[in-house]
Amino acid sequence: MGALSWWNPLRRQSPPVEVVVATEVDLPGIGQTRIAQSVDCRGAMCPRPQLLTMKMMGKMNEDDVLEIRCDSAPAVEGFPALAASLQCTHLCTLREAHGWRVYLRKGA
Repeated sequence: MGALSWWNPLRRQSPPVEVVVATEVDLPGIGQTRIAQSVDCRGAMCPRPQLLTMKMMGKMNEDDVLEIRCDSAPAVEGFPALAASLQCTHLCTLREAHGWRVYLRKGA
């Protein structure tokens, strides 16, 4: 066993992910939109936000909207492509002081 055998970056503890049922938000260019689920992925690194999004989309009904709160720029950049691969619609991405909010609608 080497001196650094105890250290494994893959075994880092990820922050807890909060799943919240939200109500409505006013999306630019879209208007009042009912949010079925909201996932707080702040502090999570790629690919965890994408994996959580895929998991949540699998549990949602057609036309439901998912809000993802994220502070990882690489993860946020990947959501439009992820939406296309999941046959979802990327509604918008909003920049906030401490990250982004990404909105996806299940179904094309």
